[in-house]
Amino acid sequence: MGPPEGKRYGSMDVWRLTVAVLRRWYIFLPLLALTALAALQAGDGVKPQFEVNATAMVSAGRTAGEIPNPYGGREAAAQILAIVLNSNESRAAVADMGLHPEYEVSAGSRSNIVNFSVQAATPESGMATLDAVLAAGAAELQTRQTDAGLITPAQYTLDILQAPGVAEVVDDGKMRIMAVVGVLGAALAFLLAVLFDDLVGLIKRLRRKRREKRAKVKADKSAADSPDSPTTEPSQAEREDETAESASRPSSDIELNEQAESVATPVEDDEHLARAGRRDD
Repeated sequence: MGPPEGKRYGSMDVWRLTVAVLRRWYIFLPLLALTALAALQAGDGVKPQFEVNATAMVSAGRTAGEIPNPYGGREAAAQILAIVLNSNESRAAVADMGLHPEYEVSAGSRSNIVNFSVQAATPESGMATLDAVLAAGAAELQTRQTDAGLITPAQYTLDILQAPGVAEVVDDGKMRIMAVVGVLGAALAFLLAVLFDDLVGLIKRLRRKRREKRAKVKADKSAADSPDSPTTEPSQAEREDETAESASRPSSDIELNEQAESVATPVEDDEHLARAGRRDD
């Protein structure tokens, strides 16, 4: 059982397009080279991003407080701190400082460790952003505990385990731009090669039809101007009639001669008889 009609014709179309592109390689390959050059230039225009990370820990106070801590345990304080720092209000405050508001703050489950990260155009701006977020986190802890009436020695604090620093250079944006430009350029080169092949085929067909038309007109004109054309040459029937007539002529002449001899014979006999009678007299 053969493949479905739609699938078979789709494969034929793909094969036809592929053959057309291979036939017009001198169009496709230069355009593909220009696409690669454009992708490289687009990638060079995208600046790399610097990922800056930092780590802090919610530490207990030096003394026990007379009242319960409003955060509860240190793990809960880390979770609440991450929620507060990821809020829109905190991001807007960082943006007002001219820093990057696209930072991320996360706290592990059942852990008092808080992780900070941000991607910035320069390492300096990334580290400045995380410094501001760490300061905002420390201020949030102090303000909430102080408002609850907890003395400073008994308050939780945010201790920095890893200062903000560049972790890696991220080129995802550059590679993404290059991939988009490359795919679009290759598709455009493929399409132009196919269109050019179709245009050349159309021109060739038109020229072939014109040549065939001219050859036909020339042949008809030559046939009309030729002395051996069917209009001046006797037909086959006429040639057969002439042959039959020429063949019948000799027999008719023989018959006429025989008739003449038959008519002349009695006259000659009478003359002989007359001459013989004279001799007898």
